[in-house]
Amino acid sequence: MKEQPEHSLLLKWLILTGFIFFAIIAAWNEGVILLLYTVDKSHISMAITLIYLLVTLHCARRIYIISSETNLSRQIEKIIRNENKINININDDQVLINSKIQLTPCLMTEYIRDLCFRNSKISESEDNGSSSDLNDVYSSRLKGPQEIGWFVSDMMLKLGLLGTIIGFIFMLGSVANIADFDVSNMQKILRHMSDGMGTALYTTLVGLVCSVLSAMQYHMIDRHADELIELTRHMTQVHVIPKINNN
Repeated sequence: MKEQPEHSLLLKWLILTGFIFFAIIAAWNEGVILLLYTVDKSHISMAITLIYLLVTLHCARRIYIISSETNLSRQIEKIIRNENKINININDDQVLINSKIQLTPCLMTEYIRDLCFRNSKISESEDNGSSSDLNDVYSSRLKGPQEIGWFVSDMMLKLGLLGTIIGFIFMLGSVANIADFDVSNMQKILRHMSDGMGTALYTTLVGLVCSVLSAMQYHMIDRHADELIELTRHMTQVHVIPKINNN
């Protein structure tokens, strides 16, 4: 597997966030953001924006955790690669290699510990199914926290569509409340219809953009979580288990 720089996931996310921040500054200078929140009478755009900020904070936390886990796992990989034979000693939550090297607590360390417990409890005929279950457990641990993010990303899109419906209701309501269609009333109708159409379009725009941007972040996290699981599986299958069996 091609070695990546430290905190590569965090660096990629910072680059993406930098582009988004630049786009926000440019939109602010052009007056688009102020116009957006002024025209939107339903205030759904503001709600979607606040939700997106919370989603971004959640992504930042998950990215830092997975990036740190990946760095620690690569350090453990280098340690184990340099050992010709491996004798694993487990003392509570501590994992010792050849009674002299203590592995740093991280996902790969926990995987090696659980793998040793599994091998000591099951027969060889049960190995494949148990190994698959262990992989599923760790995959769920890494990708499970992102499930709420995918749900919220879809919810932001739905809120944008809700704003579209509310905007059209504003438009129809302005026509229904007018009895006389003189010049003055027509101006009021057109003004209210314009506000309703602005609400419909701007809420749809904000919901779509925020949903896409949050989905990009969670896709990035899930992709690197899969890479971490693959790194852990490859390390244990190629460099840990054979060296244990050769002792």
